[in-house]
Amino acid sequence: MIFKSMLTRAMLVSAGLISAASMMAADELSLQKSNYTMPAWTRLQRMLADMEQGALPYSINMTVNGDPATRMAFAWFTNPSVTAGQVQIVEKAGAVAADFATPTLTIEAVSSEVKGLNYSIAKNNLTGIEPNQKVDYTSHKALATDLKPATTYSYRVGNEQGWSQIGQFTTASGAKDESYSFIYITDTQAQYDSMFDVSQKTVHTAIKNLPDAAFVLCNGDLVETSGSSNSEWEYEQWFATMQDVWMKYPLVVTMGNHDTSANSNFYHHFNNSTEYNASAAVPTAMNGTVFSFVRGDVLFMVINYEDWAKQGYLASLADWMRAQVNAHPEVKWRVASFHKNMFTGSKSHQDDGDGKAVRLAMLPVFDELKIDIALEGHDHIYEVIGPVNNSTKTLVEGAVEHVEIVGDAGARENMTGKQGGTFNVADGTLYFLNNSAGRKKYEPRNEDAMEASFAKHEVENYWGLFSGKFGQTGEPTYSRVDVTPEAFTISTYTVDDAGNPTLFDSFRVIKEKKDDNTTATPEVEAQGVSILREGSKVVVKGFAPDTMSIYTPDGTLMKHADNVAELSIADLAKGVYVVRAAKTGDTYSTKVVID
Repeated sequence: MIFKSMLTRAMLVSAGLISAASMMAADELSLQKSNYTMPAWTRLQRMLADMEQGALPYSINMTVNGDPATRMAFAWFTNPSVTAGQVQIVEKAGAVAADFATPTLTIEAVSSEVKGLNYSIAKNNLTGIEPNQKVDYTSHKALATDLKPATTYSYRVGNEQGWSQIGQFTTASGAKDESYSFIYITDTQAQYDSMFDVSQKTVHTAIKNLPDAAFVLCNGDLVETSGSSNSEWEYEQWFATMQDVWMKYPLVVTMGNHDTSANSNFYHHFNNSTEYNASAAVPTAMNGTVFSFVRGDVLFMVINYEDWAKQGYLASLADWMRAQVNAHPEVKWRVASFHKNMFTGSKSHQDDGDGKAVRLAMLPVFDELKIDIALEGHDHIYEVIGPVNNSTKTLVEGAVEHVEIVGDAGARENMTGKQGGTFNVADGTLYFLNNSAGRKKYEPRNEDAMEASFAKHEVENYWGLFSGKFGQTGEPTYSRVDVTPEAFTISTYTVDDAGNPTLFDSFRVIKEKKDDNTTATPEVEAQGVSILREGSKVVVKGFAPDTMSIYTPDGTLMKHADNVAELSIADLAKGVYVVRAAKTGDTYSTKVVID
C-alpha cells in the first residue's frame, strides 16, 4: 500500500470510480479514460493532481525542547520507504526554495521505524477504508541547537527525494524581562471529519487573533481514540487540518488520557525532551511526556499524571519538580501544565478517584514549591479556581480583587455570576481550565451537588474555591495568554460556526506580597496625589486619571468610569470600600468609609 495515496483512493471509492477491494489491493492505479464518463474522469484527474508523491514528509511540527532562545525541535512522519531525513534552516524570514541551496544549518534527523500502527477505527467514518488495518511509517526527529536569540529562521524538512513546504519560527530573546504571548488550548479531541473541522477552526481563529504567538500550549487529548487499537488517522488529521499553523508556531504539548497507547503515537509524533525518563526513579510509560523550560521570567513544567497509579511515580515526579525549581531560583513565575484536573467542578470528573489521589500526593508539593498557576485540561468546562491554599484546600483570603458580578448564580454559562478579576498568587495557586477547543463538552455542578458529593471528592466548601467565572458556553474556546514580568493576562474567546471569536472572560494574575488582606495595591503615597471623600462623592486630586473604580473589600466592582476625577457614593450602602484611580500604568488606591 502506498500510504499517502490512501485517503485519495477513499475519495475515488466514494466517487464510484474504483472499488474498495481494488483500492486496498493495488499499489498502482491503472485507469483508462474510456472506462468513465467525462464528468467522472474530470473529477479523477483533479483528485490525482492533489496526490502527494510518496517521499514527502507529513505530520510536521516544531516543539519547545530546552532553551527556546537557542533550540528548536522538529518531528515528522514519512512512508516507511523513506529511511532518512534532514532539517535545513536559513537565517532569514520568508525564505524561498532557492535560499536553501546554501542553508545556514543542516541537521540530520534521527529516523526510526514505526511499525504496525492501527490506521483507523469504524467510528472514524471513513468510507471505503477497512477499519483496523496496520500501517508502517518512519518517524524523523531533529533538534537544532546554538541558534541565535531573537532571530527569525526559515526551515524545511525531508531529503532530496522530497522536501516539505517552508516553515518559519522566531527564537526567544533570552532576556529575563521578556514579554510575550502564547495560545492555550486543550482537548481538541476529534474523531471524525466534522469534529476536526471544529478544532481546526478554533486554532485558526486563535492564530488570526494572535499572529505573533510565541507558541501554542496544547493541554492534552489531541484525539479521541486511545488504547492498542487507537486511530493513527486521527493524529494524521490533527496535523493535516492545521499543518499551516504547525509550520510556523512551536507546540508545548501535554499528553492526555486519550493520547495514551501501547503504540506510543504521541511519542513518535513529538520531539519533546526525554531527560525525565533518563534519570527518574519511576519513569513514565510513554517517553517525552514530562519536561520543563524557561522563557522570560517563567518556569514552565509540563506534567504527566496519567501514570498516577504506578507505585512511587508521583513521588518521583515531585522530586523532578523540586529539581526544576532548584535549578531556576531566579525566575518569578512557576507554571504547571497538566491534563487531568487537580480541582474541577464538572459533573463528569469532580468525583474521580485519580483526581483525589493526585490532590493527596501533589498539593503538598505545589505548596512547598509555590506553584503560581496550574493550567489544566480534561474536563471540557470553563473554571477559574483559587488562588487555593494548597495546605488547607481553601481560598486564600484577600487574594481576589476586581471580580465583577454580572448575573445571578446558577446559569449554565456562568454558574457563579462572576467574571474578570485580579488574582494574587503570592500565597496560593490559581487553577484554570478554559473549557475545550473541540466539540465535546461537560456540564457544571451547582453548590448543592458539590456539597452532596463531599464523601467522594473530600474537598470542604468546594464551591467556595470558584472565585471567578465558572460555566459551560457550549462553544469551542481558546485563550490568549499575555505574559509580562509583572502579570499574566488571560483572555478566553469562544468561536462560533463561522469562525468568529467573542471574548468570554479576561482576568489578571499578579504576585504581590501585601501588607493587609484588604487590598493588594499600595495606599496613595505619591507626592501631590490624593483621593478624598467630599460629601457624597470621592475625588481624585493631583492628576487626571484614565479610570476610577470603587470596589468592596472582597473585590466586587461597584462603580467604574473612564476619564473622570470623581465618582458619586450617594447610592452605596454603609461600609468600607476601596477606591482606585489609574493612569498609564500608575495606580493609586485608598479606603473610604461610608457611614
